[in-house]
Amino acid sequence: MVGPIVWSIVAVVVALVALALLVVGLLRTLRRTTTVSSAFGALLSDRLGLLRARTAALGVRMEQRRAPDSSPVQSDGRTEGALP
Repeated sequence: MVGPIVWSIVAVVVALVALALLVVGLLRTLRRTTTVSSAFGALLSDRLGLLRARTAALGVRMEQRRAPDSSPVQSDGRTEGALP
């Protein structure tokens, strides 16, 4: 017959296999989470850069409007920055 030591060894082997499967699944999920997190960080960084650029452009435009001698309309009726 099979003794209690053999059953103990079988139980340990089954537990180690189950643990290995859990660890592999956890590592796969962690890898996906890291990928999504880095992609989200890049997207957020891009959006924040655009927001900072727009804020800076608005600040420049507000400063131009405050200056009494700088008008966006030139003497010949054209707007600054417009194509001829």
